[in-house]
Amino acid sequence: MKQKFFTRSLLILIATVVLYACATPQAATPLPPLRVEFTNWWGDYTLLVAKEKGFFEKYGVEVEPVYYEIFSDTYPDLAAGQIDAGLIAVGDTINITRIAPMKVVAVHDNGGDDAMVARPEITSVENLRGATVGTQIGSQYELMVTEMLRSANMDTADINMVSIYPEDGLAALESNQVQAVYIWEPYLSEALSKGYRVIYPSEQLHLFPDLIVFHKAVVDQRPNDVRAFLKAWFEAVEYRLQNPEETRAIAAKYLGVTVNEVQPDDNLKILTLEDNRAIFDLQDANSIYSITKTTSDYLISIGTITQMIDPLELLDPEFLP
Repeated sequence: MKQKFFTRSLLILIATVVLYACATPQAATPLPPLRVEFTNWWGDYTLLVAKEKGFFEKYGVEVEPVYYEIFSDTYPDLAAGQIDAGLIAVGDTINITRIAPMKVVAVHDNGGDDAMVARPEITSVENLRGATVGTQIGSQYELMVTEMLRSANMDTADINMVSIYPEDGLAALESNQVQAVYIWEPYLSEALSKGYRVIYPSEQLHLFPDLIVFHKAVVDQRPNDVRAFLKAWFEAVEYRLQNPEETRAIAAKYLGVTVNEVQPDDNLKILTLEDNRAIFDLQDANSIYSITKTTSDYLISIGTITQMIDPLELLDPEFLP
């Protein structure tokens, strides 16, 4: 009798536990927000529009924009996993993926107007013979210098090339540390307003589009969040293209500046979802695969990397909506 009672009591207890477990499921540990870099760049503000307008929330992913005043500070943090994703160029991505595997899930703009800018007295590439020229040595931007020199039948032996980050380019010109420097927006417009001149424009090259780059580990572990991120991103692209003034106001809010300090870059092409489908077309001679291979080849030629990066491994359009 005792045994029967014990058995029946045990069955009741088990049933109660099962029913309780079904009625009150264990709460899953919430995932941390995706930490995504942005900087003072017209193309990056899509991230802020998506956050401000609630598009990330709409698609069920939490995102934390992380501001970098100095763009190059992004690289070590992305490599070390301090942030989950960055909005960076092809060559920078190739350099970082040597240290920590990355995945390119979209292209967010065409890179805009970058240029080699010189002091007013330098009126041609030929005038740079013997001059000090700044660029980010060991990067894809060094290609701008070599192509510029080649256009004048010169090479790097004809100049003194020093390493200068584009953010520091204008200050280097003003102090006469360099006589010419590779620079991008918004510093390019500021340099031109101060009388410096473009001697080699970026349209000579088409190798610097900006990418949405995630840690491969994040892509592998949180594929649904990456998909949701891109859905929100491309909805924000369409919204900002229709509302450029509101985009300025949103950017000003996040940057802590006045709206007048956020100037639109009308020469920068913000890529839509359809643009991405086109640039990820393997058959297109100007596809992102072709650009990545060309950049990888160049970085090998100058000794920055030692092995070819497989574009099919690095680039992953699977997550495009």
